[in-house]
Amino acid sequence: MRGNVEFPLRLKDWPKWQRSARVDSLLHLVGLSKVADQPIWSLSGGMQQRVGLARALANDPEVLLMDEPLGALDAITRQTMQTLILDLWGWTHKGIFLITHEIEEAVFMATQLVVMSRRPGRIVARKTPDFSRRYLSGEPARRIKSDPAFVATREEVLSLILDSQSDSQLDSDGTEGEKTAIHITRPNTERLYAAHP
Repeated sequence: MRGNVEFPLRLKDWPKWQRSARVDSLLHLVGLSKVADQPIWSLSGGMQQRVGLARALANDPEVLLMDEPLGALDAITRQTMQTLILDLWGWTHKGIFLITHEIEEAVFMATQLVVMSRRPGRIVARKTPDFSRRYLSGEPARRIKSDPAFVATREEVLSLILDSQSDSQLDSDGTEGEKTAIHITRPNTERLYAAHP
């Protein structure tokens, strides 16, 4: 696993001691310090996603692009990874552009939420939910997701998607086209300071 996280640093010719220190720091950040020497194939899906996050952060990018990063995970692991990504955002202040088809995930994690229609892709709506900030301020994720304001926002986004789908025409081959995507953006100019260890 260490070699997987270290790979982008080797491409940039970082000295070995700097690579090692950076990898240790990143594995600690994503909660994998205790399993750092295990082979990647022996890790669970959630742990493999954590390795991917550490590798993506290795080069210290200003923005992370995440296209359906949690789609293959079970429901419990997916929720854990949602909060980890929010924690990483709070700790690193990186911009994150996340694409997901999971409405609850989008509403929970977004600071700027853009709802897209099917083909041809067009913006249906923009929202600026504050649920991710509430989480980083210390409110438990489950309490946020059961809040009537959260439920109302989730249902509003779902209605926007369903309405845009009913307005869509079938593609020339008779299929319905691509699913509606929800884009989550966090501008890299935005800074969120939260009390975290």
